[in-house]
Amino acid sequence: METNKKVLIELITVFAGGFVGGGLRFLLSMLPGWGHWPVMTIVINWTGCLALAYLGAWIAKHQDVARLWQSFIGTGMIGGYTTFSTMILQIYQQRPLWAVLYLVTTILGGWLMVELGQWLVKPLGGQHA
Repeated sequence: METNKKVLIELITVFAGGFVGGGLRFLLSMLPGWGHWPVMTIVINWTGCLALAYLGAWIAKHQDVARLWQSFIGTGMIGGYTTFSTMILQIYQQRPLWAVLYLVTTILGGWLMVELGQWLVKPLGGQHA
């Protein structure tokens, strides 16, 4: 019974993080001049990659961080914030050249954000995630 309670608490924690991340994504999409496809989707996915990489490296250094915080921020908040499925649908709906450009831009930018997240945590004594 105790295991079920822990799972339920973690599930609620993930939902709460998703609420925050999804709300943040929505608010960003409402910014004047930034809500146009694909600029905001790319920015959100890039900053989500940065945040998740930083979080992973930071948690590797601070193993005492409660699992609930990891679930709230990583799975919930960043998962609710990023828009990978939206990106794939937008790619599918575009002309082939734009689709390739969008995909390559998103992946390369995401990769660079992961590198940046790893680099930013080094002064804190962090390790690669």
